[in-house]
Amino acid sequence: MSLELNLSDRKRFFSVPCVLVDSYLKLADGPALKVILYLIASEDSPDKDKIISDTGVTPDEFDEAVMFWKSLGMIKEGSDENIRSAQAVIIPERPELPKEPAVKKVRTGYHPKDIAEMLVQDPGLKELFSEAESTLGRILRHADHETLIGLRDYYGFSEESIVLILGYCSDLGKTSARYYETVAKGLFEKGITEFHLIESEFEKMRERHSFEAKIKNAFGLEINLTARQSEYISSWREMGFGADMISLAGERCADNTNKISFQYIDKILKSWHDKGYFTPEAAENDVKPKKTKEESSFDLDEFDMFTLGADKETK
Repeated sequence: MSLELNLSDRKRFFSVPCVLVDSYLKLADGPALKVILYLIASEDSPDKDKIISDTGVTPDEFDEAVMFWKSLGMIKEGSDENIRSAQAVIIPERPELPKEPAVKKVRTGYHPKDIAEMLVQDPGLKELFSEAESTLGRILRHADHETLIGLRDYYGFSEESIVLILGYCSDLGKTSARYYETVAKGLFEKGITEFHLIESEFEKMRERHSFEAKIKNAFGLEINLTARQSEYISSWREMGFGADMISLAGERCADNTNKISFQYIDKILKSWHDKGYFTPEAAENDVKPKKTKEESSFDLDEFDMFTLGADKETK
């Protein structure tokens, strides 16, 4: 589908320099584009309040836009030290690109102008940014640009691996640069940097999340699990227990303590593991002894906790 402008009934026009589109359009977000287009079209030097009022950007978005275009040399400040006015737009000539191939920079901080030059000389980076926007479902900000470059050039992830990481985070509803950088760092620290290894690790993580969701549902928990609770569930799974057995242990815990205690449940499952009880049918044989007249003064709950090895803190 092709698009055509329908501006025949408009009498007032202004020109947009090609350098803005060719070099900086990919880097600028919506508020930044609003500010720069407003300034290009203005015949005077509007102040901050007027620009905010006419463009609909917030004060914070205005300040970020001014810093962004100022760093690229596209605007200059007026006489007001608080940047109440953004004066004449300065359109620099397209920067000459270095003749030698760019060397990968082992750092995570990049100037917007550097990124603009990198996009021109590095088609792979431009494609990565495009795929990242599509995968995350939003426009990339400067923090995203810095993080993505760092993941590729510093940590050594391939473009395909980075997109895979972004896809995993997006499925979790976590699309911030800080979150997917944390996930990538975790993989890097484990030595998992190749595409097929990352894919395998994510499959294991998805299975773990699914298993944890079943346990949360069985326990009636609506809050997020703590790191310690996740460790408990992981250890129970490694011992060979399925969700049905863990759920049964949770019921036993609730019957004896009137609450869900991961420490108490852990004692139950370890006891079942030692006895070789891995099915609900087998665990049904592990019942508390019935109270007799001679044992009427004996606390069965305390006996149960003693045989399970729980300490007083689990009561």
